Amino acid sequence: MNTLIRDQQPRPGTAFSWVAAFVLLTGSASTVSASETTEERESKPSSIMRVAAAQPKNRTIDFRLTPSEVLDRVDGSLEELEQIVHTAGARGCDVLAFPEDTLGLLNWEAANSELLEEVLPVAVARMLSRLGKAASEHRMYLVLCNDAIDKDGYLYNMAFLIGRDGQEIGRYRKVNLPMAEQSRRRGNDFPVFPTPDLGTVGMLICYDMVFPEAARCLALQGADLVFHPTLGGAAIGDEEISLAAFRTRAVENFMYLVVANRGQGSMILAPTGKILATAEGPDALAIADIDPLGGREGGDAMNLQADMRGRLFRERVPDAYKLLTDPEPPILEKVRSNITPEEAIRIMATVLTTGESRFNEAVALARSGRTEEAIRLFEQLCSECRTSWIDRAAQRYLKELRRQESSSRP
Repeated sequence: MNTLIRDQQPRPGTAFSWVAAFVLLTGSASTVSASETTEERESKPSSIMRVAAAQPKNRTIDFRLTPSEVLDRVDGSLEELEQIVHTAGARGCDVLAFPEDTLGLLNWEAANSELLEEVLPVAVARMLSRLGKAASEHRMYLVLCNDAIDKDGYLYNMAFLIGRDGQEIGRYRKVNLPMAEQSRRRGNDFPVFPTPDLGTVGMLICYDMVFPEAARCLALQGADLVFHPTLGGAAIGDEEISLAAFRTRAVENFMYLVVANRGQGSMILAPTGKILATAEGPDALAIADIDPLGGREGGDAMNLQADMRGRLFRERVPDAYKLLTDPEPPILEKVRSNITPEEAIRIMATVLTTGESRFNEAVALARSGRTEEAIRLFEQLCSECRTSWIDRAAQRYLKELRRQESSSRP
């Protein structure tokens, strides 16, 4: 795709705005139609890579299952996920990314922490082997993400980069863990992985994207393309705010972002922040053709760069940013958390297991007129799941039920 440059100059007699003069190009990339094939991919220039983000339907595994039943379910899920891999391969993709919790084990883990060593190593090994083999049949890179017990014996939320031969190139251990996930061990760095054709690759997982420093650490190491397996967004807010944050992460680092989300939100973004492709519907793919080393031309009224990173990262002022690495910045004295990590872990386990079913039971009681029983169950849920979505929703029901009780009294 041709790029468009709009030269901007200050008008005589007006103040000059560097922001207004800043130029970003649309990026050299295109979306791909469903009819394009492997043969068409092979006819493209060698610098163009076809990248894809999967948007699998929800295959969450029930927390009540035994380990053997869980592994049977994992095998069933992998059979379906293999079909997504083959679909991407048939459409000529060079790389495919799956979301966080690829195997759908998160809820089961929350209720069965004592059984993780019995299930996770086997499940993750099967995932890497089966999906890696399927991808290798199409000479396609693969990004997978799941909780895994690493070689050090600790549990991590981990992303894997698989090469065209089906073998692991590298792995990333999630660094930024929300309180509810801190039963896992956090990673301590942001590795990048040079490849012969995708450029330098980085990976971030879910909550990582909320922290601008995470993407910047990858960018400063030369990451051209960042894969983001996730079950959420890039900011604390609604979908519009999250999308703005994704676009900002891309453009402030001049990197391609491949966002793989479960159910909705999978997309590919250019270094300009432009959305190149989105996935529509369950088990769909977002696909775009990109040049991992291109699409970064930009500058201002005084200087245009073929790759704006050549200026951006030279114009940083690291000495002024020392506060960013202070583990106890002044804001922590000003603002306290309303919950401890231990409480958050316990609450998440309840919400992901019995919490939702009990909430639905309380709603059913309220609708059937069994008000006192509904109130007791909602109150119990508020206590056990405080600060969660269940607490907030239950409080709304309690307010209405108590109002009804009060108005019915003589």
